[in-house]
Amino acid sequence: MRTHPRYRRAATMVLVAVLLPALFALSALAINIAHMESASTDIQIAADAAVRAASREYVLTGDEQSSLAAARDLAARNPIGNFVLPVNSGDLEFGISDRASANTPYTFTPSGAGNAVRLTTRTLASPGEGIDPVFPFFGSAFQIGPTKSAVSTQGVIDIALVIDRSGSMAYSASEVAEYPPAPASAPPGWDFGDPVPQNARWLDLIASTQVFINELNDSPVQEFLSLTIYDHESYTPVQLSTDYDAVKTKLINISSSYEAGGTNIGGGMYQGRSALLNTTYSRSHASKVIVLMTDGVHNYGTHPMSAAYSVANSGITLFAITFSDEADQYLMQDVADRCGGQHYHAVTATQLQEAFRSIARSLPTMLTK
Repeated sequence: MRTHPRYRRAATMVLVAVLLPALFALSALAINIAHMESASTDIQIAADAAVRAASREYVLTGDEQSSLAAARDLAARNPIGNFVLPVNSGDLEFGISDRASANTPYTFTPSGAGNAVRLTTRTLASPGEGIDPVFPFFGSAFQIGPTKSAVSTQGVIDIALVIDRSGSMAYSASEVAEYPPAPASAPPGWDFGDPVPQNARWLDLIASTQVFINELNDSPVQEFLSLTIYDHESYTPVQLSTDYDAVKTKLINISSSYEAGGTNIGGGMYQGRSALLNTTYSRSHASKVIVLMTDGVHNYGTHPMSAAYSVANSGITLFAITFSDEADQYLMQDVADRCGGQHYHAVTATQLQEAFRSIARSLPTMLTK
């Protein structure tokens, strides 16, 4: 006997009624899985941002509580929907991160102090701290709280100081560097070849270099430092090393007999690049940075923008400082932009010191995990 259509429809409806909850459950599970994957990625992004902020603050202050506050602030500014990644003191570790060569990964070792911070989302994995799923699992208290880890490292850095020793550096920052006349602070009868006058930009530079060296001495990692001098020519009297005093000594020695000279900025940049790439002194695993200072306008030798392409193509970051209103700020801004760094302008000795201090404190940090 054939089943009446009315009974077949009734059987189908019963089957649909039985399967519909299962269909809803499977759909909810699929949506929750997609939500979990998305949330996991967003948690890693938030953790990366938070640990970079913590590392930067730790390098600047050495204070763990300030680092924690910085991490929380960045987490709050990178919410996951309406959810903010919780960061507590137990989530942060402070230690040393280093690598044996440029081709090997960084390894983090907790030590209580050092050049790196590791954030592990332990608080997020605690009950009641995670992200709620889109659909609850049959009334359970399940939450999304994956354990993620991120390490931010103040990298090992080789630094080339590239310093302008042109004749204009014998004048003060507040006067026009045009010879003759002699600098206003020069004694009667002064001429180039004599000791640098007491208010010279050169002496402001030496004081600012000491500020820079002090910051390196306070750094949790050991930077190598070289010194390149340029006027119409350029040379590197101090190769990369940790002997920072040799840099200051050379600058002071120049003060005793200060000669006239042009401004070959591009030549200085090439010399600084060579110092950083000199395998006898440089470290293959270290990041490379040039700190370039000038008080004037390029007027001799290779154009700085040509040198900038060579510096950038070598993977070197360049920070440029212009000192006095006579300096070509626009050109140095372009040079710094091309080389992935920043430009600072100073018109007073105090501002020059702040420029060097700011650069020392903003040397590259990187996510190493």
